[in-house]
Amino acid sequence: MLFNLLLGSAAVTTAASVPRNTPRLAATDEYIWQIAKWQAGESHGNPATPITGWYDFNVSAAEYGQGAARIPPFAAHCEGVADGRPLASEYAGCTLTAADGTSSASVSARVLPEQDVQAHIAISYVFDSNDESSTERNFTVVVVEDWARERPPHDFTVQPTETQN
Repeated sequence: MLFNLLLGSAAVTTAASVPRNTPRLAATDEYIWQIAKWQAGESHGNPATPITGWYDFNVSAAEYGQGAARIPPFAAHCEGVADGRPLASEYAGCTLTAADGTSSASVSARVLPEQDVQAHIAISYVFDSNDESSTERNFTVVVVEDWARERPPHDFTVQPTETQN
């Protein structure tokens, strides 16, 4: 697989707020997301038209942890477009196809504006902690992979980190 992962909140800004006393996952924990049918491509053809890009994939994760550190399971389908030079987009909501009754859960994705020949796509999962604090938690990963040419959709796993503002 030709992909790299950039982890950390420096590359991603979101509106989540997590108090410092909320239990956190260490970078070595085994919370894993499944990415399925990944595709990200650039438009091509007429050089007079603006460059555009697109992405389409599924993302899911099983339940992880217990108590206040619990992360509910989810599954979502993400698709969107980007434009400009460098290619970029705002966060777009993904279609949540399965969730654990967490009404506030959401998954979103965006293309980050990188001066690179690769796609930098941030994926974010936000949910309420469902404990007495009802704080919002946010797990995010940035997938860096070549813009597809003629590659079929493919699957891989990523390890997100909890971001904090």
